[in-house]
Amino acid sequence: MPFPPDNPPRVFSVLAGREVSTWSEEWQHECEVRFLAGLPLTKRNQVLDGVKDELRGIRNIRGDAAVVRLRAEIDRYATLANH
Repeated sequence: MPFPPDNPPRVFSVLAGREVSTWSEEWQHECEVRFLAGLPLTKRNQVLDGVKDELRGIRNIRGDAAVVRLRAEIDRYATLANH
């Protein structure tokens, strides 16, 4: 992975409530949450929980706790983004 530039771009993070580097883990997390929040619920559940023989899902890769956290962050993002 390349190293971040000396002065990486900064953007406002809804989840963090402040500007963050576009190279930060905070921004990476927000991008993932924003992507998941934008999916139709059925597709989002497939991505999170997996579909037998078609898609492993985040649950199978990262575990139950990660999916619980992502679902909470998706709800939080939706609330914050709509205000």
